[in-house]
Amino acid sequence: MMAKQIKPLYPPIDPVRACILDRKHSMKLSWSDIGRELGISGGMMRYWSQFPPDDWPKDVRNGVCRVLGIKVKQTVEDLTGI
Repeated sequence: MMAKQIKPLYPPIDPVRACILDRKHSMKLSWSDIGRELGISGGMMRYWSQFPPDDWPKDVRNGVCRVLGIKVKQTVEDLTGI
């Protein structure tokens, strides 16, 4: 008999969001502070923060990472041979 799969209570942690939130907290910045650096409102930044960073407009995501000193790299892996 196979063991029953336990469904996780929460979705997996988004590492980019985790880094953004941690750096924002450690630098004691608000979304308004970050938005000011990007030329957008704090309200708009708070709106985007509800979504995964992959869903943000590219210029917003890159700008937030730049302001916070975070470098994000994208990698591609071919899993067909596995």
